[in-house]
Amino acid sequence: MHEISRRNLLLSAGALTGAGLLGGCASNDPGGPPRLELFQFKSEAIKLFDKICTQFNASQQACTVSQNFQADNVTALRVRLVKNDFPDLITINGDYGYGSLARTGVFYDFSPTALMKQVQPAIAEILPTLGTGGEGQVNGIPFANNGSGIIYNADVFRAAGLEPPTTWAELVEICEEFTARKISPFTWGFKDNWTGAPMFSSLSGDTFTDGVAAWYEERRAGRTSFAKDYMPILEKMKKLASYGNRNKYELGYNDANQAFAKGDSAMYVHGTYAIPAIRSYNPKINLGTFAMPADQAKDTRVVSGVDVALTMGVEPRHEQEQLAFFEYLMKPENLKAYCDEQVAFPTLEGMKATDPALQGLVPYFDKNLLATYSDHNFPQAVTLNAYMQQFLIDGDAKGFAETLDSQWDKVVTRLNRTQ
Repeated sequence: MHEISRRNLLLSAGALTGAGLLGGCASNDPGGPPRLELFQFKSEAIKLFDKICTQFNASQQACTVSQNFQADNVTALRVRLVKNDFPDLITINGDYGYGSLARTGVFYDFSPTALMKQVQPAIAEILPTLGTGGEGQVNGIPFANNGSGIIYNADVFRAAGLEPPTTWAELVEICEEFTARKISPFTWGFKDNWTGAPMFSSLSGDTFTDGVAAWYEERRAGRTSFAKDYMPILEKMKKLASYGNRNKYELGYNDANQAFAKGDSAMYVHGTYAIPAIRSYNPKINLGTFAMPADQAKDTRVVSGVDVALTMGVEPRHEQEQLAFFEYLMKPENLKAYCDEQVAFPTLEGMKATDPALQGLVPYFDKNLLATYSDHNFPQAVTLNAYMQQFLIDGDAKGFAETLDSQWDKVVTRLNRTQ
């Protein structure tokens, strides 16, 4: 299901060949240590990565690393690849864009290295489900994870004498209770079409007890369909979306963050990535989190994605120096610094998130009760978010599921022809 084949990339570059094809664009002084480029996509973490690069450079003399911030780094990577100008060191979000590139074989295989040995097992399984350059390969190192479920205002819950729910029925009861007290259960911001995706993914994680990634393997093989298996998920989405602010289609993501920060509702269905934004509007807000409840508590999972993965080209020009920098980044103290600042989950075994707002999700990480994001499995050409936004407006679950099936089949058939 290659969105873009490695062969096509290389042909469009004009028959680029040789050992240094994907090795990086380090500009080096003759006889001096290599200067490596860190291709980094998190705008909110620029200062921290600059600090880590400075500390790494001071710790050794084998190379120097400097940061190059690129927000839309998947697009930029495709351009750099065909120009024979691949970055030495890359941070990338673990979504479909990562997977589509990994499947072309452009990324390094980290499986022979020691970098994955201390990564939590459930987290280690996420990136390979999105795509690899070959069987058994590990093409990215999970650096930091997020968790997607429900963020709640702990003070609103406490004032109402309510506890976070553990089952779907309890969640509905709590929504009814808040509504009866004239407290908005949820804040929604569906003007931005992607904002329904966290709910879509969290409910998928609870429903597919054999694993979200396994379900999408079945769908790619044509052995199931959205119309067959997704109707319970879509009905639950309609139910939750019926509780909350009436102006949900007038608010975008940032508007909803601000509204929730001001105390306009009790709950907010988003990933933990939203917490820093919420706090930017109200630093004193008392936040908690809980997993989207399944029908039975034993089936509840936290949807988690690799928010930041580390990777590099398949044929690195300065392999040992590049691996040394990744080893430095994966040191517990650097991982902790990033996760504390960005309200993220560390990926190493034995490390836990320390932010008070994340404690409701920590037990699921401890027990490896995690699921991958459903929307990360969609080829971009399916335009899932646009169809989902329309579904949230018109409530036509059957039509939405059938549209996903027809668009999925059309896009995947086309992509398979390009392999």
